[in-house]
Amino acid sequence: MKMKMKGILSITMMFAVVGFMSCGGPKETAKKDSGFQEINIPCQDKGYSDAEFFRAAGSGKSANMATSKDKAMLNAKTRLAGLINSTIKSVTEQYTNEIDVGDASEFEQSFEQMTRDVVKQQLVEVAVTCEKTGTGTSGQYETYLAIEVKKDHIYNGIDEKISKDKKLQLKYDRMKFKEKFDEEMDKLERENP
Repeated sequence: MKMKMKGILSITMMFAVVGFMSCGGPKETAKKDSGFQEINIPCQDKGYSDAEFFRAAGSGKSANMATSKDKAMLNAKTRLAGLINSTIKSVTEQYTNEIDVGDASEFEQSFEQMTRDVVKQQLVEVAVTCEKTGTGTSGQYETYLAIEVKKDHIYNGIDEKISKDKKLQLKYDRMKFKEKFDEEMDKLERENP
């Protein structure tokens, strides 16, 4: 019995020694500097859309403070308009695929033109949710801001415009369109951090 225990102990010790030797001991891992440094951009976190609001952030630089603010607003509105237009385009495509429209491409074109007009009108009513102005290393003014517009303002504007267009109104199912619109807004919220 003692002999059997000594044999098992010897074999165990041998495996332990072989295991330690194969590891080669502690190794140092060299940390390589990737050169990446994260930059915190003011107001950026306030520029993400959700299920209730379309949002965008923008920035502007100028030797003149008012001009830096104007540039930031223009950049933010351009981004916001692009986001709204792409969302509405997606809604329109889904909507026309689900309803029976005689000439779907004509309907989509009319609908998209009308939507662009609504977006232009609604961008006048944006709310600024964040604004920070300062000077950079170059001495220029830098403005960062975030804006938002309620999804209901956009939807209601589209709904009202369709109500005034007899041709579009014939092919318009208010509930189906609202359903697709809400689905796209929920998708926007899921895509943002």
